[in-house]
Amino acid sequence: MNLSDALRKIRLLKAVSVEHGSSPTEVENARNLMRALMERFSVPTDMAPERPQVFQMSWVYWDHLLGEYGLELRHFGKRGNAQIGRDRMILIRLDTGHWRVRQLERGADAPLAAGVGVETLREYLKHFGPRAYAFTTRSSDTIFRRR
Repeated sequence: MNLSDALRKIRLLKAVSVEHGSSPTEVENARNLMRALMERFSVPTDMAPERPQVFQMSWVYWDHLLGEYGLELRHFGKRGNAQIGRDRMILIRLDTGHWRVRQLERGADAPLAAGVGVETLREYLKHFGPRAYAFTTRSSDTIFRRR
């Protein structure tokens, strides 16, 4: 591979984006490959695409939201997940704020919903999350209190 081949590949890798149908992981891989090509062939950094600044959240926001629905957040690095029942799983990317819900089936998984941010996940869980049932109320608690 020569410099002109590297420039052509860098130009093609710049076109990889979520807006063009790529997944966030594919975009991240394209950016890493582009960076490696630029370093190897000493391509000026002004050719690098501008990366938008994304507000970096902590896992506390996601954990609190999932805790409201009795779900346990498991995370490692920038990726996390929580299981809803036996057949659905929420997958979260901390660095981008993207989340998606997958239907777990035998041998394959099918996407059910996706969004960006804690509030959109809250809306999804309001409609499709696990239901919390209260078998007691505050008034019935006072009846059985010892005197």
